[in-house]
Amino acid sequence: MTIDVKELKERAQGIRVLYVEDDKELRENTARLLAAFFSDIDTASNGQEGLEKYNGNCYDLIITDINMPVMNGVKMAAQIKAGNKKEIIIVISAHDEARYLLELINLGVDYFVLKPMDINKFLIALDKAVSLVHFYKVEADYKRALEETVEKRTRELSEALTIVQELSTEVVYRLTAAAELRDSDTGLHNKRLGLYAKRLAETLKLPSEFVESIAFAAPLHDIGKIGIWDNILLKPGALDAEEFEIMKTHTTTGASILARSKYEKIRMTESIALTHHERWDGSGYPNGLKGEEIPLEGRIVAICDQYDALRSKRPYKPAFSHFRTMQIITKGDNRTRPEYFDPKVLQAFIEIADEFDEIFNSNQD
Repeated sequence: MTIDVKELKERAQGIRVLYVEDDKELRENTARLLAAFFSDIDTASNGQEGLEKYNGNCYDLIITDINMPVMNGVKMAAQIKAGNKKEIIIVISAHDEARYLLELINLGVDYFVLKPMDINKFLIALDKAVSLVHFYKVEADYKRALEETVEKRTRELSEALTIVQELSTEVVYRLTAAAELRDSDTGLHNKRLGLYAKRLAETLKLPSEFVESIAFAAPLHDIGKIGIWDNILLKPGALDAEEFEIMKTHTTTGASILARSKYEKIRMTESIALTHHERWDGSGYPNGLKGEEIPLEGRIVAICDQYDALRSKRPYKPAFSHFRTMQIITKGDNRTRPEYFDPKVLQAFIEIADEFDEIFNSNQD
């Protein structure tokens, strides 16, 4: 096999070479030969010096003798390959150094040239090494381009998901606003419900996915009021029995609006819309569920809704202070009893009651 010297020189440009040889005359002569092909060559007189240069620089090709003082070429090659299995190494060895060949092969050394060195065989080894260098460079460029593409696509996907999340949040706020237009007295009640429910779920140490979903869903708990007639929804006084039965249907109406979604957050919103008026003791509506028959999200929003309703002014009642509201929820009055609430949820609510007060005061019209 004859090597095209001109072609090899063209392909060798840009490749950095480290040549390690303890014999000064041989090192200088071989370095001159290498300089005919490679424009960037470093030399070292033993394995230790070669390893120090290797660790401080970036080389594409290592050419080394075996028997050298301080550190031989085998130990140097072993340390280089331990750090970079793909580093290309040509070993120049004498016949009496054959005992090292198996060890060098096991280390992954790529090419061998025997002394006394046959120039054509040396050029053949260089040609193969240059081809392998180019292959690794193409592979590295491909991997880098692939990683950049993946990173770009991941970034684009993340941005798209952010837009979807922001859009979903805006839709919730707009639907919430639509419900509030029907009942102007509720003010920022719906927004506060989302903040209360999130903190209560966090205090209960519920999974982050649950916390995120209930913060999204709670503001839409009363979406079913869109279907309640104005003369009932906006009535300035107390509702009579028939009107109250109609008012109760906002739970089932809300659930029907949100029914059969494939998205978890909307399914939780449906659950809350349906169950936020159920009571732990079974006296709630629309289905008279009791205890853990009531979904946890419904139990959480129930106490949040009751707290905010007591704090807010309504046509049929004044706004109560935080202190008075806490008394009513924890001790009861003629309309509310602590038995209405899940005991664990109630206890968590009591623990962070001051935060509810802060949320209420910070989110006014």
